[in-house]
Amino acid sequence: MRGLAFAIGIICSLISSVAFSEDATFGSSIVKVSPPKGFCELDKTNKADVALFESASNYVKVGGFSAIALYPDCHEFEEWRKSKAFLLTKVVFARYVKHIDRPAPQFTTEACEYLRKGLSDEIKARISEAVTEFSKGNSSLTNTMSLGVLDEVKGTVCYSGQLGRGKIANVGDVTFVYLSAGTYVGDQAISISQWTNYVDESSIPEALANLKAIYSHFAAANGKTN
Repeated sequence: MRGLAFAIGIICSLISSVAFSEDATFGSSIVKVSPPKGFCELDKTNKADVALFESASNYVKVGGFSAIALYPDCHEFEEWRKSKAFLLTKVVFARYVKHIDRPAPQFTTEACEYLRKGLSDEIKARISEAVTEFSKGNSSLTNTMSLGVLDEVKGTVCYSGQLGRGKIANVGDVTFVYLSAGTYVGDQAISISQWTNYVDESSIPEALANLKAIYSHFAAANGKTN
C-alpha cells in the first residue's frame, strides 16, 4: 500500500512546496540536486527567501514528502523579490518520508499503476482543503483534471500530470500544468515536481520535455543509467 500512498503524495504535492538546495543523505542514500537551467536557488541569508520557506514548508508534508530543494524560475523569482508577485513556475525535489518496503524498481512501477487511475473525489477534496488552509484563504484550487501517466521507463521513472485551475489573490484565475517524475535513488523514493503556466495545447508536451531533461540531469548526477 505504500506505493499507493506514494502515488497519492505525488498528486497531493501539486498544491506547492519549497526548501533550500543541498545534497541530502537519507539512510544509505545520498541524493544530489542542482538548479535546472533557467531556475534559481533560494538564498539562506535572504530574509524574504527564508520567509518564503517558512510560510510554505508545510505544503509538501500534505503528500507525505519532505522537500530537498525548490528552484523557482529565475525571472519570476526576481519579480517576486521585488513585488511579491505570484510565483508559479518552479521545480521541487522531494523525498518520500516512509521507508520503501520492496525493491525500488518494483515500488516505482506499482506507484505508476496507481497514478494511471487518476484522482478520486476524496483526494480532490483533500487537495482543495489543503490549498485553502495553507494559503490562509489567499488561494483556492477550483478544478483539476488528471492527465494520467504521460510516459514511463518501467522500474525507473514514471511521468504523470494534472491540469489545474485556481484563484490567486491579486492575480485572479490561473491555469497551470503540474507534472511529476516519480523515481528513486538507492532505497529512497523521490518526486521531481514541476509547475508551469498553461497557455495552449502545446503547454503540456513542452512541460513534459522540460521535466524529462531535468530528470536526465538528476539521474546522471546520482549515478542512474536511465
